[in-house]
Amino acid sequence: MKVGSGLVEFLVDLVAPSVRLVDPDDTTTFAVRVTAPADAAPPTSSHRLGDVLATSSVGRLSEEETAFIDPGAISFRAAGQVGPDWRERFVAMLALAAARGWVDPGTGAVAAQVVWPEL
Repeated sequence: MKVGSGLVEFLVDLVAPSVRLVDPDDTTTFAVRVTAPADAAPPTSSHRLGDVLATSSVGRLSEEETAFIDPGAISFRAAGQVGPDWRERFVAMLALAAARGWVDPGTGAVAAQVVWPEL
């Protein structure tokens, strides 16, 4: 899945493990970027990414290149770091994602492209 525009970027460290919201005020990109040793690429590390997303209450891994992220996790991590119009832009981007079929209708989670480290 290729996501051209979306919400924000989550940086997921598979070694630490940790999940960090990067530049939450930017509502033009949405991805889950994985940081790990170069040999930690899919499929060998897909299960690890899924575990980190789940235990961090951020979302779930759907396949090697797509994760579904809980909008509540985005809002929670963005709090105190975004401008006053962020909520309006966030809602608009969720609507755009839904219109493009990038939202899980059962959970409301938003699809994000997973970007693995370069080999």
